[in-house]
Amino acid sequence: MAAESRLPRGRLLLPAFPHVSRTIAHPRRAMLVLVALAVVGGAATGWFAASHGLLPTAAVLLAIAAAVVVVSDARAALWAVIGVMTLIPFAVIPVHVKLTPTLFEVAALAALGVWLLSLLLHKNERIVTAVPGVWVVLLLAVTVFAFLLGVNNGYTTGTYHDYAKFLLAVLMVFVVWNTTRTLADAGRLVTVLLLGGGAASAIGLVLYAGGASLTTRVLSHLIRYGYPSSDIVRYINSDPSLAMRLTSTSVDPNAFGGLLAVVFVIAAAQAVARNRVISRWVTIPVAALTVIALLLTLSRGAWLGAVGGLLVLAILRYRWIIAPGVAIGLLMLVVGLGASFWHRLWLGLTLQDPATKLRLQEYQNALAIIRAHPLFGVGYGSAGSVLLQIGVSSVYLTIAEEAGFLGVAVYLIAVGSIGIAGLRYWSRTRDTAAGDLQLALLAALASALVVGVFDHYYVDITFPHMVALFWIVCGLILALARPPGSTEIVTTPRGRR
Repeated sequence: MAAESRLPRGRLLLPAFPHVSRTIAHPRRAMLVLVALAVVGGAATGWFAASHGLLPTAAVLLAIAAAVVVVSDARAALWAVIGVMTLIPFAVIPVHVKLTPTLFEVAALAALGVWLLSLLLHKNERIVTAVPGVWVVLLLAVTVFAFLLGVNNGYTTGTYHDYAKFLLAVLMVFVVWNTTRTLADAGRLVTVLLLGGGAASAIGLVLYAGGASLTTRVLSHLIRYGYPSSDIVRYINSDPSLAMRLTSTSVDPNAFGGLLAVVFVIAAAQAVARNRVISRWVTIPVAALTVIALLLTLSRGAWLGAVGGLLVLAILRYRWIIAPGVAIGLLMLVVGLGASFWHRLWLGLTLQDPATKLRLQEYQNALAIIRAHPLFGVGYGSAGSVLLQIGVSSVYLTIAEEAGFLGVAVYLIAVGSIGIAGLRYWSRTRDTAAGDLQLALLAALASALVVGVFDHYYVDITFPHMVALFWIVCGLILALARPPGSTEIVTTPRGRR
């Protein structure tokens, strides 16, 4: 395993600022600086508390402390990205400007900026490169070309802003890849993702248990922070007479289901792993919370994605889970447990319910757009025709609409090269803790790719946190499977914890 004592990439160290270092090295100067900061900070805090109250003051102080931590280390900034991504993905900074920044883009900019600054300040820092990275860069270039090509197709200020957030989200793959230097780094980042997903699930379950009234009352407080003021409570087919769908703070139940599918698969994989990086005290509660919340989102695409991830685990490593899984499913059918879930899945598979029929219409519309613009797509605005409307519940058709077959080809090659790199690493380290973590990430990637057949959130520019989730998982896979010539994360077999 790479030594923990090595200088981790992405961290800003004090020697990079010689004037600050000399000041702190001098005790008397340091004391004067600290006293001055304490006086000014205390006065400002007292004024703010008197003007706005104790609770807002505590929130501001906590935010300042978090900001100091974030700007000191790109890895901490990535934790902030994941925290926002899982808990408050649509929150904005409540300032009245033309383009209101979201917490997600602030955290992502901080992570990217701190990493790039560390590259400039430390001559020994290098960007890790490999074939998958080249394909990701090419994918970004294709989307930029498609964006410019469709600039006359009804772009708004929001379109430019959303596309900028999309680019930031994809760039997280490079931040994760370059700052995750040890197995401990990878384990901490995955743990933050699991805890964020588990906390979001717990919040969603509490709101769901409280019904529509509690959900409306709690989530309406987020309206001032950029959350929608309508459709706060979501139902099947938008019909209040039908079942309520769990959304937590993620607004859309299908998008939240896509998040939960990834988190659940990672948690389940680490829970059954022979050589665990993450303790079962974390993985088992998270797996339990996320699977319950996942079912209650009533997102069939996310259900199938989770099953797809589990199948990858079963085929590659844990074949013993197939028989118990099938037995439990049959038992549930026989005794009638979860009958409503089975019924909803059956309606979707047999194309009987309104939502599935609407998706079929979306597919027909998408195919018409793709036939008209097959190579480069129509960009990120309108379809260029009053008879056609861009937007379809599929990652692959969405890319084809926006960036054409060229975009789909580059996307599949980029993701495929990441998966192949991960599989090669796993085949060499399958009996180690790093290998078992890599398998969990590969299963999560497979889960997202299956979800992508039925939903579009992993490439939707209006859901940058879901785009970031996908590429953070890819970045972790690449961080473990470092290319030849760099420091590869390898561990010896570990005992169970």
